[in-house]
Amino acid sequence: MSTTMPTGQIMTFYSYKGGTGRSMALANVACLLARKCSEGESVLMIDWDLEAPGLHRFFQGKLVEPSSENGDLPCDEHLGLLDLFQELDQEVYGGTTEATQQAEEEAKETMRGLNLDRFILSTTIPCLKLMKAGRFDDGYAARVNGFQWEALYHRSPWLIRAFAERLMERHRYVLIDSRTGFTDISGICTMLMPERLVAVFTPNRQSLDGVLKQVQRATDYRRQSDDLRPLVVFPLPARIEAAEPQLREDWRLGNQEKGLLGYQPQFETFFKEAYGLSACNLQNYFDEVQIQHLPRYAYGEEIAVLVERAGDRLSLSRSYESFTERLLELAGPWEERVHEEEQNEAIEEPTEPIDVFIDYDVHYFPEARTLAKALRRRGFHPWIIHEHIPPGRPFRAAVEKAIAQ
Repeated sequence: MSTTMPTGQIMTFYSYKGGTGRSMALANVACLLARKCSEGESVLMIDWDLEAPGLHRFFQGKLVEPSSENGDLPCDEHLGLLDLFQELDQEVYGGTTEATQQAEEEAKETMRGLNLDRFILSTTIPCLKLMKAGRFDDGYAARVNGFQWEALYHRSPWLIRAFAERLMERHRYVLIDSRTGFTDISGICTMLMPERLVAVFTPNRQSLDGVLKQVQRATDYRRQSDDLRPLVVFPLPARIEAAEPQLREDWRLGNQEKGLLGYQPQFETFFKEAYGLSACNLQNYFDEVQIQHLPRYAYGEEIAVLVERAGDRLSLSRSYESFTERLLELAGPWEERVHEEEQNEAIEEPTEPIDVFIDYDVHYFPEARTLAKALRRRGFHPWIIHEHIPPGRPFRAAVEKAIAQ
């Protein structure tokens, strides 16, 4: 049995409607994350939008043709996510029709016996890999429509968790391109798989209302589940038209006369309720996190961070860089970002030795605080995030420093 502990992080990109630029956002963020990887680390993109797969299109000419016993296998014929789960489905059922439910350790053993490399393509971009939706042949649509995700989950409720853990053992970051709408697949992608959920929406009622409902469902589910990983939502407004300043303000902040609630106040209310925050101000977050509409990117599948000059504040690549920095550095969108030059000053040395580090989901802060108080009464010196990292402090760096001590 492997003793490797998952060290990677899974992020799902979800939109309620198509046409938001969700896949484009994922492709750009993935390229930026790949640049941050050290030797031996990798970023894996997964196209879980099986009904409308397209993530691979952004990497035309950048996919490395894998070799097989029969020579080079064209990328369209290469196995992908659907083929992987078809094999798992056969393994779980084992040729029987009995309604025996697979136990947790059995699910992990099933995943350990699977060679994931068969389903993954390398790219010419260092550290970046792709798991396509599947093998694109004449039977692909029938296989998508015929696969019973709900039945597989009921037969092996631990299998998706085991899949997530296996991915986190192998990759520094895993980015999932989710199915739209309210479906079995979107539920898997937003509720079961990620630690960070990127909610991509455009400024219209269908897109915004739908994405808010799904993130509410996802956070409600995780609060009641036994998954101890935090699930933090990062909203990403996309296709924002800079040439319409009044409409841009109305849809962001609200306009009572027009019956617009505004996406910023709606997300502020959501975060206060979902994470038990006494206050939430997303003004600075949304000042920096907006993906503008540029007509050029309506044609073809280009990746801005690969073609634009870095550093231009009006470029699309700058917008993706700004979002990626917050996605990595902040415990939640409501926190203030601390610039790199301020980090050393911001991380304070603990005033007492640390002999217990308490890790917990943000929803369980009251329980974590109770545990910390009980430990202190017994002479221990516990460290918990919400007592030791004030808002605006560099979350990840402070946690790593505390663990090291």
